[in-house]
Amino acid sequence: MRWWKSKIPHHLPFSQGPFVPGCADLMTEYSRDGCFVRFYYPTSLDHIKKHSSRWIPWVAHDKYLEGFSRVLQIWTFVLKFFFWLLAGNCYIPVVWNADVRKEGAKLPVVILSHGLGASRFLYSSICVELASHGFLVAAVEHRDKSASASFYYKSKERQASSTPSWVNFKVVCFGSGHFPERSKQVSKRVEECRRLLDLLEKINDGSPIKNILTKDFKLSQLKGRLNLENLTMMGHSFGGATALLTLENEPRLKYGVILDPWMFPLKEEPNLWNTVKQPLLFINTETFHITTNYNALKKYTDCTPEGCGKRTVYTLKGTTHETHSDTPHLVGYWLNWKMKKIPPIIGTKLSNLLILDFLKTYIGFSHDLDTSFLTTQGQYVVEGLIEWKQ
Repeated sequence: MRWWKSKIPHHLPFSQGPFVPGCADLMTEYSRDGCFVRFYYPTSLDHIKKHSSRWIPWVAHDKYLEGFSRVLQIWTFVLKFFFWLLAGNCYIPVVWNADVRKEGAKLPVVILSHGLGASRFLYSSICVELASHGFLVAAVEHRDKSASASFYYKSKERQASSTPSWVNFKVVCFGSGHFPERSKQVSKRVEECRRLLDLLEKINDGSPIKNILTKDFKLSQLKGRLNLENLTMMGHSFGGATALLTLENEPRLKYGVILDPWMFPLKEEPNLWNTVKQPLLFINTETFHITTNYNALKKYTDCTPEGCGKRTVYTLKGTTHETHSDTPHLVGYWLNWKMKKIPPIIGTKLSNLLILDFLKTYIGFSHDLDTSFLTTQGQYVVEGLIEWKQ
């Protein structure tokens, strides 16, 4: 059914777990150095369709569309036109500012670092699915100028008057200055992830934290509810590099989920493959890993150094770098046009099930996980890393 004919808003795929997912934004401090994160988490609500009035738009602000146009280096009006034509007013099927589920064990936590030109909401299909299985996902929005856009408030007065200061995407050209800028950005990103870890500990301890965006979501309900003993770090592309470097620097992180990592920002970290000790899951798409990226990543995926956790590696055939994001569900595939690709819903479901199966193995959750889809669609799942040769 076309989105404009549906009785409920056009939306991303529904989650498959037993819990209705909730969502809330958290911003600390009147400063660019504060934390800006979106929480996805399980609730005690009933069927998600009953709460469609509290779903949220996928695009958090028009500035993000302007940012995407800057990333793609096309005119903003062109991007806005085609986005509206293909996606309409797309919503995330998640209940905004809902209360966190009170029953059950503590919530295992996953920190998500987004890719270059992305945002805290670009991976909602993954985050909502994990939340529906009982996880709290903290999707950080980086302010190193690698996000499509981000913002902060310089003062209480500017927040009261809805006058944000925007952090725009920085176009970095190839050449001698490319690596120094990416190295600087990935260091900033790691710093933001570590700051988020500190914030999560304070929230769990019940320390007073002021959310300058809203009073509708009570952080106090998370006091003592977070399982910080089994923290997982996840990232896509530039976020994959961020995740690896953060894992190396943070013993508080116990597991890593790495989606199509962009290894270029880590080229001056030649021993990182041997110093990341946590168990790792790599999920790669078929077309991203050109020779240089393949050779850099192969050090991580080919062996498990002594003292390191197991490294599990998959490649999804018929997929492109965008498969891990929401965009194929919104506007279709736009990379590798000549290549035959699997439907976005299959790519998303395969990736999500591989992530959940990894997390269930190491962290566990009380309900069963139906992984039969991995068997029926197993022709698309290949163990190991594949080099892309056009």
